[in-house]
Amino acid sequence: MALVVAQSGCAADHSVETEAIGRLPGAPVPTLPQTDPDGTESSGTEPPTEPTEPTAPPSTTVPNVSTTDPPDVDSELGLGDEMFPELGAPAVDVVSYDVRLDVDADAGAFEGVVGVVADVELGVRFLALDAQQLDIASVDVGADAAEFELIGDELVIGLPEERDERVTASIAYAAAPNDVYSEAGLPAGWFQTSSGSYVLNEPDGARRWMPANDHPSDKATWRFEITVPGDETVSANGELTQRGSAGTPWIWEMDEPMSTYLVQLVIGDYELVDSEPIPSIDGGTIPMLNLAPTDLVDDLPPMLEETARQVAFFEERFGPYPLAGYGLAFVDSTPGLAMETQGRSMFDAGDFRREQLGYLQRLLLAHELAHQWFGNAVSPATWSDIWLNESFATYSQWLWLDEVGVDTLDRLAGDALSQRQNGVHSTGDPVVENLFGFESYDGGAVIVHALRLTIGEDAFFDLLRRWIFDNVGTSQATAEFIELAEEVAGVDLQTFFDEWLYATDLPDDYPA
Repeated sequence: MALVVAQSGCAADHSVETEAIGRLPGAPVPTLPQTDPDGTESSGTEPPTEPTEPTAPPSTTVPNVSTTDPPDVDSELGLGDEMFPELGAPAVDVVSYDVRLDVDADAGAFEGVVGVVADVELGVRFLALDAQQLDIASVDVGADAAEFELIGDELVIGLPEERDERVTASIAYAAAPNDVYSEAGLPAGWFQTSSGSYVLNEPDGARRWMPANDHPSDKATWRFEITVPGDETVSANGELTQRGSAGTPWIWEMDEPMSTYLVQLVIGDYELVDSEPIPSIDGGTIPMLNLAPTDLVDDLPPMLEETARQVAFFEERFGPYPLAGYGLAFVDSTPGLAMETQGRSMFDAGDFRREQLGYLQRLLLAHELAHQWFGNAVSPATWSDIWLNESFATYSQWLWLDEVGVDTLDRLAGDALSQRQNGVHSTGDPVVENLFGFESYDGGAVIVHALRLTIGEDAFFDLLRRWIFDNVGTSQATAEFIELAEEVAGVDLQTFFDEWLYATDLPDDYPA
């Protein structure tokens, strides 16, 4: 995420498990209430790989809900992320989501069914999903109704005692979500505007409008089936496979692995605009599908031309564009806000209602495009690894601003290093209140620049290309990046990362 208005223009072993089915270091083994599922039997055969048909639309009554939280249940259910320990589940690896919503954007409320296909460790009696203030009507596991409890902000679904590892669940629910501030200080959740509504999920907003394993380590494929009452347009991630109308759903399918925080869902008075595919360095083309208010459609060409130039520039340095398609989504939101929603970055339309691109617009377009490599193709294993997203996207925007001559890399890097001396947190060990602060953005880009100067030009860009190529579609930790950097550079970099990434008092000067 880039909140540019708020921006300017190795210690111990930091390795972690990078699969959601594992556990983060120090996370407790789940200890859940012993409630046996009622009437759920196992067929002994492989369960279906697609969600079953939805149950009846949810009512406002929430059956089978516990109003008493067992002692310490929050820490026992969560994945143990240092920033957000309650998010995720240690025994769950979601394979796919099927999100079916019937949305009245004006009312800000909807009914829905979310189908989840997940691998859940054998021996675990529950499927736990993050769900905050959702009215759960019913849950099916396979073809049978399942017992469930809402325990704090967790939906805990009973599973058969005899089952296969792969579980298919269907959750019917209702919600009237709104945006709130996360512990990281960012608004996250479901936003209502005069033009409709949109979601902003980083770092923990998805759970406020759908049940999910809401942690970046768990990537899944997605299907969105969104029904609206009128002629509103619906934009979501992936490929548009059915254009909707009043009462007929819009269907989008994202076949590439995606974390929950990267979901795009925009509903309102917008137009979808196909534009010229962008040539890729690998010989193919990158399809471009964009979203914009009607009054901005005629102003898209300069933004699309800038994006095409940025793609060519970044591909030379980071390798081929790593996803199936791209696009720009301009939404009536908050000035200065932009988000790297996967495959179609989201921007505030008001920031681009001008006759020509300026400094801010070039910066925003470059930052969110770079995230498609750093953050989307390869996502952070934990929120403590956020520098792998934001520091590299910020450094990418520096490179672009230097390339087009509206700023210089030397000035940007020098000013940021000077400001970095006032930092109070290390980039590699952030605190939740400052997760999206200076140390992760420009202060972190300082470390990327120092790494480039330390290992040399060729090794640096070889490292970035290897990082993406080797890890596309996965979530990775800082320890893996350091290990690859040492392999590519052929030197021990522990002292470098101790002095730059994990220090609060950085060197006064860049490496020679």
